Amino acid sequence: MHVTNELLASVFADSSAFCGKEDVLHALLYHRLLGAGYTHTRMAREQALSNNRVDLVLFGDDMAGAFTGTSKKPLVAIEVKGGAYGNRNALKDTIDASGYCADMAKLKPEAARGIEAWFVCVDMPELGRAVSPARLGLISEQCTAHGLAFAYYCQGEATFHTSRPKQKLVAIPIAKASNKSSRAGIDFLLAANDPKLAALSRKCLAVNGHEANNTVLLYDCLRGAGFGVAQLSLETYFNFAAQPGSRMQERPDLVVFDADFDGRFNLYKGGNATMSNDQHKLAHIQTIFEVKGGSSMNKKSDNAVMKDYLSDIEKLKHWRDGATKARSGTRLQTVFLGVDGRTKGLPTAAVQTLIGESRKLGNGLIYLSRDGVVTARA
Repeated sequence: MHVTNELLASVFADSSAFCGKEDVLHALLYHRLLGAGYTHTRMAREQALSNNRVDLVLFGDDMAGAFTGTSKKPLVAIEVKGGAYGNRNALKDTIDASGYCADMAKLKPEAARGIEAWFVCVDMPELGRAVSPARLGLISEQCTAHGLAFAYYCQGEATFHTSRPKQKLVAIPIAKASNKSSRAGIDFLLAANDPKLAALSRKCLAVNGHEANNTVLLYDCLRGAGFGVAQLSLETYFNFAAQPGSRMQERPDLVVFDADFDGRFNLYKGGNATMSNDQHKLAHIQTIFEVKGGSSMNKKSDNAVMKDYLSDIEKLKHWRDGATKARSGTRLQTVFLGVDGRTKGLPTAAVQTLIGESRKLGNGLIYLSRDGVVTARA
């Protein structure tokens, strides 16, 4: 087994520091796999397998980051379930009374091919615990029937539960994670000669796959720079950012909170839909990132890339204005990260346009291409 109890214990210990979107769990798992020695050129987020997208896939060979269109058989496929759906616990909505979840059927063909396939769940009791001991056994049985390994953790508990195919469900102890945080800010990412930014650029440009790979590499970079679990959130919901005519909100790709934040990334305090967390989050928000890149962007022309980049740069200003209106006195950095994996980057005039528009709209800019690193401050 490549997903060890030690790895799972480290991910679950980290998970107790936040309440929010499932995407944060993906980032925690990716970050811990990197720490265990697996390289970013072997791991893919939102990877297509058997006509489905799988949350995280680990390949046996070094893929040189070429994840698009590959027919190579992976070592491990992982589906993660948990997090906040508005004021609801995702496990309540997605696992039925028999212990079945549709993600199991997604993984079953991979398990049949001999791939180590995992169904990993994190229960967030702040939103109302979803899995009772009896239901836990049913989920494990369903995983066994589908040929899957299974791991479950309820935040704050001293043990997690796991079962491998044809093995009994067992409890494994967890050591409490450290609650480190950083007061340093993200300005190092706006210094073109910073070694941590150079390393991030090399990693992002080595991967041709879903855009989510770039976001999780940014997350890993920030964790490596000292930011804690309670400070970093992916795909964060804010009530004030509702899209016109829609029940959905505009969600920044990655949000950085200050060192005093408590990791409550979810929309509502205690899952109570009358108690918005916006004021609490905006009191501690530090930086938001919009990230653009990946295999779909790498197929586009200069004009199409510029159109998408400028749209996100405008979106950042709109989001910042909304945050300031929602809470008077809110101060935050807004940064656009463009990862241009094409053979040739944007022409100089286009890059100067990006710099000018970013500064005009009050945003920081990070543009990574094979021609080098370009940064600009607001």
